Amino acid sequence: KMSESSASAGSACSSRCRCAWRRSSARQSLREAAAAVALDEGALRRLVSSNLAASEAEMREMLLRGAPQHEAQQRASFGFNQTMQRACMSALEQRDLSLIHYARRGAASLGALQRLGALAPAWLLTRPPGRPVRLQLEELADTLDGSREAREYELRARLVRSVTEGAYNKLRPPPESLADPSVDHVISARDAARLRGGGGIDAVLVLDPEPALLPRHALAEASAELRRLVAQRTQESINPCNRGSWHGFLPLDADKAARQGLGPSTLALLRKLGALPALVSRCGWGRPLVLPPAVQLGFYPGGSGARYSPHLDRNPGEVGLKREITFLLYLNVDWDTDRHGGCLRLHPPDRASGAPVDVAPLGGRIVVFQSGKQLHEVLPCDGADRLPRTR
Repeated sequence: KMSESSASAGSACSSRCRCAWRRSSARQSLREAAAAVALDEGALRRLVSSNLAASEAEMREMLLRGAPQHEAQQRASFGFNQTMQRACMSALEQRDLSLIHYARRGAASLGALQRLGALAPAWLLTRPPGRPVRLQLEELADTLDGSREAREYELRARLVRSVTEGAYNKLRPPPESLADPSVDHVISARDAARLRGGGGIDAVLVLDPEPALLPRHALAEASAELRRLVAQRTQESINPCNRGSWHGFLPLDADKAARQGLGPSTLALLRKLGALPALVSRCGWGRPLVLPPAVQLGFYPGGSGARYSPHLDRNPGEVGLKREITFLLYLNVDWDTDRHGGCLRLHPPDRASGAPVDVAPLGGRIVVFQSGKQLHEVLPCDGADRLPRTR
């Protein structure tokens, strides 16, 4: 009896020791995997701060030399983005080399990376099971190479946002500060409730208000002025998902917009676009809403192949204040969808929910949706330029 009990106790002890060893080994693997994929974002944030200061100094110097403000801002912004793009790309290249070097240890290392959530994309080890490690490594390397440009853009956007969020938030007024009774008919309480539900494409508001935000002749004047500004105040997109398009910003503040020399039709359009979020806010949103200090002007040259791949308007790296609602206003007078294309394609949450829906970018049309929920894309334009405004 004593020898049997001793053997049983010894076996249990051995089993517990093996389990403890496995747990310790797994923790060590995760620590090593974390070290392999670590990125010094603190150093990159410091680089953002120093380069922002240099960019602001460059802009002040250009202004002192008599350069127009929009030109100084554009050149300084372009230089800053180029510098940070190189720095972030270099950091990701080094990080990816370290990740691949660690992954080459074998299946256990690949498993640790997957548990850590560090694989890009995470499904590399899940289809089909039991593939050779060599094939998994090849797919991992190919995926890292193919996704690096997009990951660089997301990293850079997150870093800049984290550094500037405090100062930027001070410029964000509540929607009610720009309320305008002349647009009260555009979004009803029922519309706001549908938008708030956020349940797929049915929650997207596609609005052709009557009366329109501007009469047809005034919309044509604003469109013509903004097309002229494209060459002066926009720059080609550096977002890898949005190649070939041009983007710039226009202030929502009426005084700042007037100082930029914008015409009366464009100023009226900015004022009315800025008043739309108050119509949603007054019906209740669940979270306090604030406005950005500027609206984005987007330009897609016809026949260039410019498009915007499927995406969400809220970036994964957004913390604190997050984009809640996207408002799109189209300025394309006499747009013919059959000839010009350029539709906004709305994707359902999943394939079981139905087919995508295409929305024609007709002049004066407004599209509103939840920034973090509605997957959408911009299809290429054929033979005509597409001019949306977004905020």
